[in-house]
Amino acid sequence: MSRWLRVLRESPQPRVRWVCLPHAGGSASFYRPWLAHLPGDIDLLAVQYPGREERFNEAHVPCLETLAEHISQALLALPARPLLLFGHSMGAALAYAVGVHLEAAAAGPAHVFVSAHAPPHRQPPSDLHRQDDSALIADILRQDAQAAGLWANPHLRAVFLPALRSDYQAIETWRPAHLPPLAAPLDVLLARDDAEVSLEQARAWADLSGHLPDIRLFDGDHFYLKHQPRPVIDHLSQRTAYLQGDT
Repeated sequence: MSRWLRVLRESPQPRVRWVCLPHAGGSASFYRPWLAHLPGDIDLLAVQYPGREERFNEAHVPCLETLAEHISQALLALPARPLLLFGHSMGAALAYAVGVHLEAAAAGPAHVFVSAHAPPHRQPPSDLHRQDDSALIADILRQDAQAAGLWANPHLRAVFLPALRSDYQAIETWRPAHLPPLAAPLDVLLARDDAEVSLEQARAWADLSGHLPDIRLFDGDHFYLKHQPRPVIDHLSQRTAYLQGDT
């Protein structure tokens, strides 16, 4: 298995493979709580970006297109199986970009879910990756106040800030000249109190899919899925029931 992918669960007789892409500063472990709620016939994989957890000593990759290329190659090397991509925040942009790469290789995903992020052509400009540490941390705390303890610790701040800054650079500098619509269905998940993404921006994902996206609203803020993994998983399962042989 590629170092870009961490297998969280392999099922004895999987019908579908779910691949989850973390947010900026996030890691594959973010999706480990999903294991307690996952249907039994699903493989769960999470993308592991360089510079964190078991890849801590590897150089960061501050380019979203390069990240998408590496992730796509790792997925193409796996045995063929229906594939669901789920990306949260920065991971949503990557899920779209990876979907584009896979479709170009005639191995496209069966379904793509984007969570808590505007589509690239509606993403407001920002340059936080160029600003000082306090500005970067303030932006994170604005989205996730519960992370205050981590960023108040000088040692942890020194450990996690380089990965966070690299990810911010990747998403803030990603301005693709061409945005092909995905052939796969693309659905949107959004929190009602997410100050980062408006419903109008969420609807603009329709420009990047040949299907009319379903937009599902959840209670909570930008990191709504941390507090309600079961409803999120149930929603993904319902939307992709056709992949599991259900009616």
